Amino acid sequence: MDTDSVQPSLLICYETEGIWKTRTLLSTNGLQGPFQMLFISAALETLLVWNKDTMLYSFHNDSEWRYLRIMDSSNISQEASGSHIHHVVMDRSRNMLVKMENNVLFFCKFGMNKLFRLPTWNDPGRSVVLYINQKEQIIMLTMLDGGLHVQKYPLKMEIRSAMRGEVHSCPFIGFTHNMNKPAYYIDKEEVIEFWAQATGDSHEFSNVSQTVFYDWKSFGCVLRIHYKDEFQPDIELYDGETFVRSVDANFIVWENFHRKDYYFNMTMHEAACLHEAQTWTSMLVDEKRPEEAWGPNNYRSCFVDNSEKLGNLDQPYEIMNRSSMNYLTFSRENSAIYVFNVKIVDPNYRCLSLSF
Repeated sequence: MDTDSVQPSLLICYETEGIWKTRTLLSTNGLQGPFQMLFISAALETLLVWNKDTMLYSFHNDSEWRYLRIMDSSNISQEASGSHIHHVVMDRSRNMLVKMENNVLFFCKFGMNKLFRLPTWNDPGRSVVLYINQKEQIIMLTMLDGGLHVQKYPLKMEIRSAMRGEVHSCPFIGFTHNMNKPAYYIDKEEVIEFWAQATGDSHEFSNVSQTVFYDWKSFGCVLRIHYKDEFQPDIELYDGETFVRSVDANFIVWENFHRKDYYFNMTMHEAACLHEAQTWTSMLVDEKRPEEAWGPNNYRSCFVDNSEKLGNLDQPYEIMNRSSMNYLTFSRENSAIYVFNVKIVDPNYRCLSLSF
């Protein structure tokens, strides 16, 4: 068959409306099938299409197509020593990995047209596949002589390694609000910082009067969060690069630059407290610093009946836990950078032995 004389079409069914539509598929001529495709959730139809050598994505309701490129080349196989595309995975943050048959990996943030080659992890002859688990982590399965080896792929670290020396050292800032992707090492009474940036409806950043020091080298790109999104950090334990488990102990947060325009969505009553819970107002006495004022040494749970008087349960509940429905929300009046600290306060919590 002379494929140059054939114009493929895309048949789309809108199930809720009961409508069928046809659109031109791959207005770019000269591509050979078979093709694989992935629909991307967006306001307008967006489609990712690839054959064994090349990847394209559509925009303007599939009316136009562009190549994903490595440097100036659209032939991905050529940049992988002639190996063909094996499979493609993409998480909800639209971080996309293209795996070649020889185990070369390329990365792209969907919506950009440039692929970056990531550091080599496996020999070309090994059987390797990738998949996204329920925690939106990229898992690498490798068949070894001793059986199947399962490990989490540290995407963020590999991206930083691949882009070291680029003109723009922090190109991707559109990450989702959850904090289960970076690795944090924390034990009882230790303190770490995490960060967030809240944006208004316009999705534009406005100037704020306060100057904020942000440690780009330690924390990487700023996390962008819309003010309507509920934010709850998910702290994880790692043994090296191996995920152990999520921290299920109670923890507290405070903003490093004394911002007050963020809120907890639950009251003590909604959290089912048996009496008034501890708060930053009650703990910040005698001019103590936040990191000294509240911790495992003086934490008291409001879910233990200690015959205290009921108190005011309409106050915000300021203690967080990954299994609770308590989140942070942000002001819609200002776009700002928030630098938070988090501290585990549960005195019964014991961390696994970790290698640093």
